[in-house]
Amino acid sequence: MKALLSRLWGAFDGLAGDTIWGGMHDIFALVASMTSFVLLQQALTRSGYGALFGLYGLIGPLGSLTFAGPGLALLQRRMRYGQDQNEILRSFLSMTLAIGLATSALAIGVAVVFIDLSLLEITLVVAAELFANATIVVCSRLMHAVVGYPAMIRVRLVVVVLRLVAVVGLHALGALTIRNLAASYLILYSAYVTWLLVKRLPAAGYRVAFERPTLSTARTSAVFAVPLAASSLQQDGDKFALNAFNYGAEAGLYGAAYRIVHLGGTPLRVIGAAAFHRFLPDDAVGSSHHLRKSARLTGFMFLVGTVTAIAIYVALPVLDLLLSDDFAEARDIVPWLLPFLPLIALSGTPMNGLLGLGRAKERAAIFLSSSAVSVGLYVALIPGRGWQGAVAATIGSELYLAVASWAAIVYYQRLADRERVDEPRAAEPAIG
Repeated sequence: MKALLSRLWGAFDGLAGDTIWGGMHDIFALVASMTSFVLLQQALTRSGYGALFGLYGLIGPLGSLTFAGPGLALLQRRMRYGQDQNEILRSFLSMTLAIGLATSALAIGVAVVFIDLSLLEITLVVAAELFANATIVVCSRLMHAVVGYPAMIRVRLVVVVLRLVAVVGLHALGALTIRNLAASYLILYSAYVTWLLVKRLPAAGYRVAFERPTLSTARTSAVFAVPLAASSLQQDGDKFALNAFNYGAEAGLYGAAYRIVHLGGTPLRVIGAAAFHRFLPDDAVGSSHHLRKSARLTGFMFLVGTVTAIAIYVALPVLDLLLSDDFAEARDIVPWLLPFLPLIALSGTPMNGLLGLGRAKERAAIFLSSSAVSVGLYVALIPGRGWQGAVAATIGSELYLAVASWAAIVYYQRLADRERVDEPRAAEPAIG
């Protein structure tokens, strides 16, 4: 038993230790999300909750461009190529702030047209997420690059606590509205990011400064940001589309059901986040290395996703404790979304395996094609069908991504293996 536990602990290059840290973060995030979910249901109408959820559906893809992509790109620059940490900070922090201004303006312009919220509410939410929180996320990745994965998790744990404090505090004061919540997020995030830049990053050896991002920085960031934005559009675009096609009340019910399933996907996100940087180094040993690594981890994650989906289905009666009377119908939507969990388990790891094979551009192309498929399905299925069309479009696009990702990694792994075999022959001197 001791040997088995030791083997499990060391599996996937010490994934277990980082997973525990990630799990700690997501347990706190789960508590915060459930608390926010319950309290917001009491404070908002279906249409109000649907509009807020739709706005975050718009912010998701833009957030990938603003902070998620640059955060992963700086990690690759440090861990794969060994670039100087302060050079990374200056370029990526400046780029995050610049992109944040551009995406914030875009989000506000689009949301004013399609989301039924006031300009002030939209502006506060967008500024909190695409500017203040964006900077926090990049700071957390800077900590990851130099101090380690647990340091990043500690930075993000504070954000979870701040969100929980804002929701619970406003509820206790009887002032839980979208405007007040967004304003609280913006104030708390801004104070925290100031502390990170002035105290925490310098303590880790960074010299905080800004400079014009280099072209190579922008390219590296785009390699990660574009596919992440496409993936986010695929997963979150349905909430925005429901609002855009005037299904505001249904968007509230769909958002509540999606939130429950999303919470059930916590173990998958923890494992996936902890495993990501293990695919970045060029550590291929033997044939089919990245394919085998992806297959092992995918098998485990698919099992976790399937068990979680079954557990949520069995626990459906318990959901009545989480849903207010106004949102009780969301329970009927949850079973239709459960196939989403094992499907996302199938596609995530092989897409990361493509990074190990040096196929970042091909990976981006697959995400973009999947996003195009999802948008096409949203336009074709949501009008006239409402949330049923959103469910069908979401699951259909995830199925496409799973098939495309595995076809790609099998193909490019075979190509890499053939190139590895041919290299020694090409290096042999000519005879005679």
